[in-house]
Amino acid sequence: MLSDLAINHPYYASGSNYYSNDAAGHYSTWADFYEEFHDADIDMNLVFRWDIHQRDESKRYYMQIIIIAQRKGIYMPIAIDYVDEQDVPQIEQFMKPHFDKLLSIWQPLSDKFLKPTQRPPMK
Repeated sequence: MLSDLAINHPYYASGSNYYSNDAAGHYSTWADFYEEFHDADIDMNLVFRWDIHQRDESKRYYMQIIIIAQRKGIYMPIAIDYVDEQDVPQIEQFMKPHFDKLLSIWQPLSDKFLKPTQRPPMK
């Protein structure tokens, strides 16, 4: 459920790049974002943080995704105005490889810190 993904993560991430406003992205819907980024190279466009928030009491949700373009050192905050319950499976499918990549970057500590039952299979 979308409401299960809308938690308060510790601290926050800036919605802008300190050095350039050109690095930020904005999409009306998850589908618009997904159309552009579904096949983006994860090494060059790594999602390292995401947040979903409920917009007041309306049951409408919005999303912020933070991408680091590792090769260029670009911090890219992306705002998505509207995500819907039907987007959840695709959001999870999109995020899984990014999560796996983060764990691989943190090797061998990720193996040390995660219990064996928490570890996804590494490629």
